[in-house]
Amino acid sequence: MIYLFLSIATSSSIFLLFRVFKEWGAHTLQAIVINYLVAASLGWFLAGGFTTFQDAWGSAWLTTAIVVGALFIYLFHLIAKSTQTLGVTVTSIAAKLSMVIPVAVFLIFDDNDEPALLKMAAIAIAIPAVVLSSWKQEAPGIKRSWAIPLIIFTGGGIIDLMFGWFSGPEHMTRLEFRYLFATIPFTIAFFIGLVWLMLNRSKKDSAGPSSLKATIIGGVCLGIVNFGSLYFLLEAYDKLTLDRSAIMPITNLGVVLASSLFAVIVFREELNRSNLLGLSLGALSIGLLLLEGML
Repeated sequence: MIYLFLSIATSSSIFLLFRVFKEWGAHTLQAIVINYLVAASLGWFLAGGFTTFQDAWGSAWLTTAIVVGALFIYLFHLIAKSTQTLGVTVTSIAAKLSMVIPVAVFLIFDDNDEPALLKMAAIAIAIPAVVLSSWKQEAPGIKRSWAIPLIIFTGGGIIDLMFGWFSGPEHMTRLEFRYLFATIPFTIAFFIGLVWLMLNRSKKDSAGPSSLKATIIGGVCLGIVNFGSLYFLLEAYDKLTLDRSAIMPITNLGVVLASSLFAVIVFREELNRSNLLGLSLGALSIGLLLLEGML
């Protein structure tokens, strides 16, 4: 269970770091590229270097990790664009509801995943919990479009599914492979992000002047927690006795609850009635999923 809590804690820390980037004066895109470099470097060191990559060559999960790396940076771009043009609410709901895809696939195709009544009720509660806890009143003039949110929903769901599907001991036969599985996406995302950064270096930063020191510190911190969030999630899939269809809702809802707590305590945000109801439903859903796993 400790890995599940660590995954939630590190994923929530990513949210906290993004929130303080502006206050620090960090250049967001540069910090994200540095983050991928730090996460990849940490992963290669723990995995044992290129020798482990050679040992894993030809494995289905290795190809999957490469595809995920390309999706990482692409989805980040879409999430940023969607937030600016469609608003935070639509974007946040699309990203968080993506858990529906891996949950559905595990329930249908995983022979070890039982669609127990208590778990199905918890998953049903999780959907309105995500929507209500993420709901914010948008400013007038926000555009309405479902194309980009649909891509975010699908892409995020595919990423979660890929990591969940290949996380078992039948694929991760060595500890080094688990480190490598978390490392490859960050490596691919770094190189794509570096090219993207170079192509955009001539464009004026709309966020204003940035601090190199803050950008580097922010990127390093983000890289450490980013790698940790993915690695601890893979460990949770492998070590927990919970069904895989239950782990993703618990993780997503846990991040929602922890992030909201951060927002209230650190940033003095106010929650509306819908948010409070959503968080209450989220806590109930997590409780039911954990209870079902103990029965």
